[in-house]
Amino acid sequence: MFAVPVGGSAAFLAPMPVGLVVETKTATLLQRLGIRRLGEFAALPVDDVLRRFGAVGAAAHERAAGREGARTSARTPPPEFDVETVFEPPLERVDQLAFAFRTRADEFVDRLRERRLVATSIRVELDDDRGGRSSRLWSHPRWFTAADVVDRVRWQLQGDGPADRGLGAAVVRVQVLPERVEGTGAHESGLWGGGPDERVHHGLTRVQSMLGHDAVVTPSLGGGRTLAERAVLVPWGDRAPESTADRPWPGSLPGLAPASVYRERVAVSLLDGGGAAVAVDERGALSGTPSRFVHRSSARAVRAWAGPWPLVERWWDAERARRLHRVQLVDDGGQAWLLLLDETGWWIEAEYD
Repeated sequence: MFAVPVGGSAAFLAPMPVGLVVETKTATLLQRLGIRRLGEFAALPVDDVLRRFGAVGAAAHERAAGREGARTSARTPPPEFDVETVFEPPLERVDQLAFAFRTRADEFVDRLRERRLVATSIRVELDDDRGGRSSRLWSHPRWFTAADVVDRVRWQLQGDGPADRGLGAAVVRVQVLPERVEGTGAHESGLWGGGPDERVHHGLTRVQSMLGHDAVVTPSLGGGRTLAERAVLVPWGDRAPESTADRPWPGSLPGLAPASVYRERVAVSLLDGGGAAVAVDERGALSGTPSRFVHRSSARAVRAWAGPWPLVERWWDAERARRLHRVQLVDDGGQAWLLLLDETGWWIEAEYD
């Protein structure tokens, strides 16, 4: 093992090729100038190297001379915006805890406002007296006010229960941290104001405050093979999950989607000309030509039909495997339907307007 003595770095590096500290293009240029060793490169004046090769060349010159070292650059630490409250004794009711945290929520928003910032995403952390911790990221369609922060703390504690219910374990600490902040200039109202949007936002937020976080939802398009799976309902204010709609979904319905999708399945009967129930055999073919189907005690004649199209899911899992078949129908009134067959019978999946 060889150890370079203190102060001997330059002498140790001097006979080594200059290409060890510079890129190939610069090394070629230095060699044309007759500089092939690190010692020769280190002997050049620092100012000349900086003017000719810039900051990158100057840094390489420092390494060639054995003078490279870690440097500490001073910086102003970022301001702390997070707030926390420790409860002694611990609190066991949601409404009591939300009321006790109001002052800290005001402080959280005021700290941001002093820096001309608003929070569009926050993290709420809750610690209980049994050592448990709850951490959740909350987003906002605009920005968080103090009342919004208190609501998120309350919703995280409350879950699906009433506001005055007791908790499973008493809470000893609540902390709110900003996950994403933006300048207030990016959220100023336009020249003509933002009245309608603001009224909608306050109205929906008010309903949420009274009925719970999941009481107001907005639709988002997701991935899936059935139409009902593709409709993802996101609580108002939450960021929609990453969409998987553009990924391949073998068996999904191609082309234009129906206008009305049934979230609650409606049973129907599909019959052939002889009145027998239409089924699908192992080869994926219909047992008879659809002649009529019964929907809500009303028999409708089938004017045109297409299909069936198979849909096989989780074939490797015996408990969760599912095999479905779809058929499109047009009744004698010109209404188009999308029917789905599973092991229990025919169902309406959607209708075309």
